[in-house]
Amino acid sequence: MNISKNNFANWVINKNSSDKIFCVDSLGNSISYKDLGNKVRSFSSVLKHIFNIQPQQRVGIYIDDTIEWPVAFLSCIYIGANPLLLYKNLLKKDVKKICSLADCKIIISKPTDKFENIVNIDNLFILSSSDNSDVPPYKFHKDEMCWWALSSGSTGEYKCIVNRHGSFEDLYTVANERVGITKNSKVLCVAKMAFAWGLAHLMWVLSNNATLFLIAGVPAPTIIFKMLHQHNITMICLSPYILNAMCKKKDQTIPSITKIISSGEPLSKHIRNKVKNTFNKKIFDGYGTSEIWSAISIQEEDNVSFDNIGSVITGIDYKIINEKGVKCKEEEPGELYIKHPAQALMYWKDKKSTYKTFRGDWVRTGDKVFEKENKLVFLSRLDDILKIKGLFVSPVEIENVILNYPQVESCVVSGTKNSDGLMTIHGFIVLSKNNKNFDLKLLKKYMKEELPAEKIPIHINIIGEIPRTINNKIKRNYSVDLKV
Repeated sequence: MNISKNNFANWVINKNSSDKIFCVDSLGNSISYKDLGNKVRSFSSVLKHIFNIQPQQRVGIYIDDTIEWPVAFLSCIYIGANPLLLYKNLLKKDVKKICSLADCKIIISKPTDKFENIVNIDNLFILSSSDNSDVPPYKFHKDEMCWWALSSGSTGEYKCIVNRHGSFEDLYTVANERVGITKNSKVLCVAKMAFAWGLAHLMWVLSNNATLFLIAGVPAPTIIFKMLHQHNITMICLSPYILNAMCKKKDQTIPSITKIISSGEPLSKHIRNKVKNTFNKKIFDGYGTSEIWSAISIQEEDNVSFDNIGSVITGIDYKIINEKGVKCKEEEPGELYIKHPAQALMYWKDKKSTYKTFRGDWVRTGDKVFEKENKLVFLSRLDDILKIKGLFVSPVEIENVILNYPQVESCVVSGTKNSDGLMTIHGFIVLSKNNKNFDLKLLKKYMKEELPAEKIPIHINIIGEIPRTINNKIKRNYSVDLKV
């Protein structure tokens, strides 16, 4: 890839104008690379001439993962606008709040999703427009603002992550070979396009002339299996949460899959073994953050001797810093810092958070890890680490033990201060359907055999559902509000 003097959208639509299918969605629609180029040029003209969208003006994309999504995204970049990636399951009040923060006065949405005080562009324009006016591609500086993403963080407050035009080429250069998408790949991206990992796969598919498959709406396992078999998908990208749900469908097979890429949160050894036993397929566990855009490390071993998030991709610098600001030794826990060519610029209108996260050339991940045998071991988020009786305790470690208990479907562990102001551990569990003989005493006995005394929750609470964020990560800050 060499787009240093080009525009990514323009580069994409000019390098491949064949009739090869570029994208297929779960609604049965498809679009070829040739049609992609025509639709991007046409919709770019509509955005510029009809809606008067100017370079560096934010345009919210609030539509399902259908063939219209990449057309809308590329069209914005083609004319130099900043596509603001909005999760489709965001509440409308949150969309308005984010648009206000980002100075976004224009949004592309379905006709049924209208927003007051925001210019609404119906998604029907994306493919139906036939404006053939000659619109030149925007000429950019590689460090100029390009696409904007969201980060909910651990507090639930959304931040706008500003990414660069040069990030496309930089990510491709660093990670393309490790991800391994080729022109023959058929990639089902269950991870949504508005998420960093989903968008990265769109970029890799476009760059390698592969074929992308998308799911509109909720990615239920039944839909996933249907698409896998109908289209002979070779690669699938999804979260551990959905991967775990697929394992429950033991009557299903995925014969054409050659690679499963897990992302969104660390993949536990428990789920990895479950996938191995159910489907007998190789798993690539990608770890990254929205601020870095994509993968930092990848775990691709079949037999994992200890839970880890893999080795850092070549071309990415990293260091682990302890509380004293000193680089950690082997197996000493600390915060992971990353220097990635494709990392974001800043958080929009948030100087405090920008300064905290973006430290010169380095990005603070906020993740507590340690290094063992040249692999990273994820402990927890920094703000999730609990201090119990003078010792640091990782909720993730406790959760992984509880998840190995046969009758537990999912769980979350959190710290709660008691009446003396001391931190105590509470566990919240969701039982599997096969729980007729569940005995809480037996679970506690099991934990005593697997965990040191200071790591055993003082209360285990059975609940109906684990609170999760918009992208299916556990809402730890809400777990303490659950009834004990």
